[in-house]
Amino acid sequence: MKLHPLLIVLLLTTLAGFASGLLLPYMLPLRPSAPLHLIFALGIMPLIMGAMTYFVPVLTRTRAAEPLSLVPALLALGAGIVLSFSLFFSFALYPFGAVAGLIAALWLSIWMQRRKRQTLGRPHPGLLWYQLALLALILGLLSILAGYLLPDQWTQLRRLHLHLNLLGFVGLTALGTLRVLLPTTGGYADPEAGPWLMRQWPWITAGAGLIAAGAAWSPALSLLGLLLWLPPLGQLLRSLLITHRRAVWQAHGASTSLATAVSGLLILLLSGTAHAFGLLNASNTTQAFIPLFLLPLVTGAATHLLPLWITSAGDNSREQALRSRLGRHSAVRAALFLLGGALILADQNWGMVPILLALLHFLSAVLFSLRSKS
Repeated sequence: MKLHPLLIVLLLTTLAGFASGLLLPYMLPLRPSAPLHLIFALGIMPLIMGAMTYFVPVLTRTRAAEPLSLVPALLALGAGIVLSFSLFFSFALYPFGAVAGLIAALWLSIWMQRRKRQTLGRPHPGLLWYQLALLALILGLLSILAGYLLPDQWTQLRRLHLHLNLLGFVGLTALGTLRVLLPTTGGYADPEAGPWLMRQWPWITAGAGLIAAGAAWSPALSLLGLLLWLPPLGQLLRSLLITHRRAVWQAHGASTSLATAVSGLLILLLSGTAHAFGLLNASNTTQAFIPLFLLPLVTGAATHLLPLWITSAGDNSREQALRSRLGRHSAVRAALFLLGGALILADQNWGMVPILLALLHFLSAVLFSLRSKS
């Protein structure tokens, strides 16, 4: 199996996971954590592992990914299927999904380390962010398995698991990728991207760990973690809002969606801190993670990358045409995602309406692009 077809399948699975995670709670009685788990385990985790497999050869300047390197993404997809089954039928099965996800993360980590050793010179600093993200995922999966063995600590370990996955695994992967992808999609040079990645990883990593530990045991730790995140995130946002404003914020294209994801992440960090001190509902903050961060992140990255995956090498005109189609009205989509997320934080269930409209618009563009690829 080749990597590009797998990535396309994983992207479609992720978009389907978004739709089901957003709609099913209104159609079936589900556990409160089910929507996010459907989206994360069935879509985001396999997609990120597939994307890492795609990017690592570039970051290490090594040969293209071999077929065996696709196993972690496929294992992660299997883990997501098991977990989804457990959410609907028997929650006692979830440890099997967690173990499969753990094997996938360890396998991919070992493969990355091997590629790192094969690099001529130094690997790109983004590789370290991917390795740290996988470490966060491994710790998150171990914590939920520990919760199975230690039922008295279930609530605390579940919170640790949630934040290590969302801010650790997804957050580190996203920021490590966005710092490089934003200049590419915006068409501007950013000589500070590499130095920023090298300088900020200790603060972002420590901040994610402290926020996760604080969510489990102490709000004061979460506040400290937030303070570690704010300077690097603020520096990145400053460059997007001031230095590169005209290049980034466009009516159409991938860069607006990606920059919106960075803005949404800041909103989520502040709302998470408000929740830690009892000012916001926890379930609303968790649910808002989907439209404020995940949806603009995935739609923006897919706008740029999907045309690369479905066109022949060297077919630049068709690649640009597909990218233009996928990025059409991205500013409107981003605004709808932000509006929906803000309404969810305000405990307004109808916030799902603008979110679903924006998701449907993008999904139709993806399906049309795939239909016309031949």
